[in-house]
Amino acid sequence: MFLRHTAPDQAPLLAAAAIAACRLPGGWTTPLQPRMLEVLFAHLLGLDLDLEQLEPALPIQLALALPDPGQRQELIELLVTLELLCDPIPEALQASIEHWAAVLEVESDALRLTRDLCNRAASLATADFYRLSWIGELAREDPDLPRLLQRYGTPAFALTLEPDPAEAARWRGLQQCPAGSLGRAMWDFYDERGFQPPGEVGAVSPALARHDWVHVITGYGTTPLGELQVAGFDAAASDSRPAFLNFLGAVSLYETGLLHSLVVKQPGHGVLSAAGSPEQLAEAIRLGRLCPVDPLHEVEYFAIADQPLAAIRRAWGLAEL
Repeated sequence: MFLRHTAPDQAPLLAAAAIAACRLPGGWTTPLQPRMLEVLFAHLLGLDLDLEQLEPALPIQLALALPDPGQRQELIELLVTLELLCDPIPEALQASIEHWAAVLEVESDALRLTRDLCNRAASLATADFYRLSWIGELAREDPDLPRLLQRYGTPAFALTLEPDPAEAARWRGLQQCPAGSLGRAMWDFYDERGFQPPGEVGAVSPALARHDWVHVITGYGTTPLGELQVAGFDAAASDSRPAFLNFLGAVSLYETGLLHSLVVKQPGHGVLSAAGSPEQLAEAIRLGRLCPVDPLHEVEYFAIADQPLAAIRRAWGLAEL
């Protein structure tokens, strides 16, 4: 994900593919598309590309140049990311990316999500997002989830809908962690924002709350940009396809508003269009690629809650914050 399988000398060809797939005969749908493309290549591969000097590539060229399925998947993910910067998503753009995916023989949940959004099927897109992203992946670890889904539907993935005193007590116990520790920082994070701990009705689910630990460790806030940075960091640090789907959902939620949230009441639109936002997101993605652990699947946060936050940040390759 995020060009992890792409060598710097392949970057011009991938950029030429993005131009061919996403720049329609009338030009880019939004100026954010070429801007984001240039920023990602600069931050992730260290290359300054002049898109105006590149000739569009053909799908067959990429099929021959990218025999690795992982490389092909990353290209389609890049194209879908550019697609989700548009509101509305032109039918011609949707058809173009689906053609590229067919030629490269790539099937992806990301394509399913974008089809829902293109068709303005907001309820279906929301259900697919929570079911197929890492939120649904982690929520399914709860053996009670099938019953909750049957009773409450999609919100069961993201929200605490029935009291769980043991889970709430576990989170409230974080206030007893030593000063300067990860656990105490997490408790302060919740307390300062007036967030209820998971396990209390109205709070986020334990699955969704997992990304809050990443907020605390990275220092990215709960602003719309901060949420995008955490989503990008998580997806870049994880090998999980559901983690990348979550990133796409965050882009759609905070840039175009095509996706609806079960948690965020007023997400705010046009976040990435603001000056400096693409660069800040790309830097979070770059740091995620350097992170030595998968923050969504490999870390038992309560087990390290007493450890110094500064030490964990250093272990993750993050500067002192």
